[in-house]
Amino acid sequence: MKRIVTTLLVLLLFGMVVASGCLGGGEQTPTSTSQIPTSEMSPSQTSPPASSPAQSPTQTSSETQSPAQTETTSSTETTPTETQTPTEEAYWQHPWEYAPLNLGGETYWITYYKYRYKIQPNQSAPVYEYIIEKGVEKATVNVCGMDLMGNKKDLGEEDVYAYTTIVTPIKGAFLDDTLTVTVWYLSNESDAFMYPWDVMWFTYLSPTGSGDNIFVGMQFEYNGRTFRMMNPTPFQSGLFPCFDGDMDLPGEISEDLGYLYMGWVSLIHLGFWYEWSDVNVLIPQSGMWTDGMGHTWSWSTNPDGTASYAGFTFKLIDFQWKYEGTGEGVILQGEGKFSPDLPLVIESDGYYSYKDAQTGKTTVVYSYLKLEDLGLEKGG
Repeated sequence: MKRIVTTLLVLLLFGMVVASGCLGGGEQTPTSTSQIPTSEMSPSQTSPPASSPAQSPTQTSSETQSPAQTETTSSTETTPTETQTPTEEAYWQHPWEYAPLNLGGETYWITYYKYRYKIQPNQSAPVYEYIIEKGVEKATVNVCGMDLMGNKKDLGEEDVYAYTTIVTPIKGAFLDDTLTVTVWYLSNESDAFMYPWDVMWFTYLSPTGSGDNIFVGMQFEYNGRTFRMMNPTPFQSGLFPCFDGDMDLPGEISEDLGYLYMGWVSLIHLGFWYEWSDVNVLIPQSGMWTDGMGHTWSWSTNPDGTASYAGFTFKLIDFQWKYEGTGEGVILQGEGKFSPDLPLVIESDGYYSYKDAQTGKTTVVYSYLKLEDLGLEKGG
């Protein structure tokens, strides 16, 4: 029993540390409770990605008319049928949200993604690199709990949403083999899919039944070893989490799990993404703002060809953004590619630096993502 309590404390403390403000602030990604189609982890409907050559600046300008040009041309035409086609528009409406895609007039859901991911937790550390595959499907799982005496109680099978992450280390801190992380929820949780693994599960653990009662459990599988923790609270109050398997495993893989979360939360929470929700990204644009108090934002977007995923072609947008807070000693900057038709970024390369107010030491976090594969399934 003592070992179980120790393991729980390790998990709780780890979840609290990586979810704290020291790893990034900003608004949380909105949670979607929309239904998803059932799907296997393997992207059976996914074709290998094949990027098309980027369009040249000449091609971009010839295909895109500025609003001023459109207005002038329209006023000189004598009939509506001869009016030049208005500027094409696209806006990145749902960055990092688990939202449906409208492709060819049909609704699709993302059920799988594969990223190449790099993270350097500070400028003196190595650059760690992983291949991350993430899938979501409906499943059933056996739930258990423990009473105050440490007796295990079987609560039977329950229907859940299973979020499975397969981490293949190219250069890991501890990992030298594939790690599989599965997290079970009662409902469809946006953060649980968008992050490589969701650490907010610890906020749902309570034997009194408080909270949203949606976290069901999690499982780690690594190198022939398994650790599982189940939360009985959504189904019966008064019981404590139930543990099975290798109790030492969570502590051994915690450093890599922290790095997986660190770069992702920096990218999602500190990025410029929502500023482009009302900007037509199909024409070259840029902007800069300052509040006169040492805080400056700058950004630019430019159409840049297409890429193919899951049998569909997506327009690509080059982006750059930067934020400086001179008073806080914070500098954030990133560049890469996104598609206004996908909630996931295609590629992102960014640095996130901050200065310690006590020591004056500057820490620079580097993060890189590149989407390599995507699984889509048609749904209502």
